[in-house]
Amino acid sequence: MRIAAILAAHDEVDHLGPVLEGLKPFGLHRVLVVDDGSTDGTGALAAAAGAEVLRLEPGQGGGKGQAMRAGMARLRPDDFDFYLFLDADGQHDPADLQRFLDHLAAHPDADFLIGSRFEDRAKIPAKRWRTNALGTWTLGRIAGVRWEDSQSGFRMIRKKVLDRLDLRSTGFAIEMEIAMKASDWKLRWAHIPIQAIYRPGPHRSHFRGVMDTWLIAWESLKC
Repeated sequence: MRIAAILAAHDEVDHLGPVLEGLKPFGLHRVLVVDDGSTDGTGALAAAAGAEVLRLEPGQGGGKGQAMRAGMARLRPDDFDFYLFLDADGQHDPADLQRFLDHLAAHPDADFLIGSRFEDRAKIPAKRWRTNALGTWTLGRIAGVRWEDSQSGFRMIRKKVLDRLDLRSTGFAIEMEIAMKASDWKLRWAHIPIQAIYRPGPHRSHFRGVMDTWLIAWESLKC
């Protein structure tokens, strides 16, 4: 199985290194870091760690969605089986990728695997989880698919599925747009239990809680 990873990164020099190091034991087909206008050396760190780097200059990128779409466009001509998406900020443990691979070994026909923090949600601030759960339930009802953690940035999607989707989102709505549009097809979905890593302190997520949750819902319904 050939897996190509895309990590969208904006000023993640303090967190990206361990994520890339954690992916190395899996021998991925390609690892692409999309450096979305970083000013802290994120791209240089990624290159030094052996990753491919696609640089979007300040003003060229449009947020996480734009970075992910640029990464997909870069990798699309290649021949592989699955896209892997993983947040670059250390909120996911790359070692949990083994759980995805174990599921695929048992269910090789799975098309769309989403990392779910549902069983570990006590580690996520209650307000943050409630907004996630409400958005997940609402859009899942509309799409006719049961999702556990729609805002999870850790997921694997079969290449032939993702390549046929017309994606337009530029911000955080990209992940929900992908799921909503993929729900139009008869896919085999899987929810893979993963750890929830939340570190309060000086590093703040670029995600803005309630505001971004409802922007995701609105943008997903428009797409």
